[in-house]
Amino acid sequence: MKKALLILLSAWFLAPSGAEAQNIILGEKVPELKAAGWIDNRHPAPAAVTYLEFFHSSNPACITSLKRLKDLATQSKSRMRVIVVTREDTARIAPILRPYLSERVTATIHADRGFSAFGVTYVPFGVLIDARNRALWMGNSLQFNEKLIEQAID
Repeated sequence: MKKALLILLSAWFLAPSGAEAQNIILGEKVPELKAAGWIDNRHPAPAAVTYLEFFHSSNPACITSLKRLKDLATQSKSRMRVIVVTREDTARIAPILRPYLSERVTATIHADRGFSAFGVTYVPFGVLIDARNRALWMGNSLQFNEKLIEQAID
């Protein structure tokens, strides 16, 4: 009984810290993403909203997320672009990301500062931002969907 109570209390105290781990407040401006460069020198195309996808190749869910995001970006036509943010070495990560890159999906290189500026502690994690650099949605990228894009653009 005491053990169960201790676990419940620990979960209660630790849950808010996980939810506040990101340095983002919905409706507020997010930190500016400063990319040192782009994989294959492919710069992001203009769009009404931008989805920042924080990525690390060690997590298989990140690859699943990229497949979905590429489809969502294609379906949204020119209304949404996806920028993959990774801090992995370019030579190692470029071959992994290339199959997912397109006119609507690009990837930064040397984005260590992006992870720290946004306070990202887990992946896949994403932030949907508008043209004025305000956060519209954030969370696990596997939960992001077309309905959220439509709500953000309308």
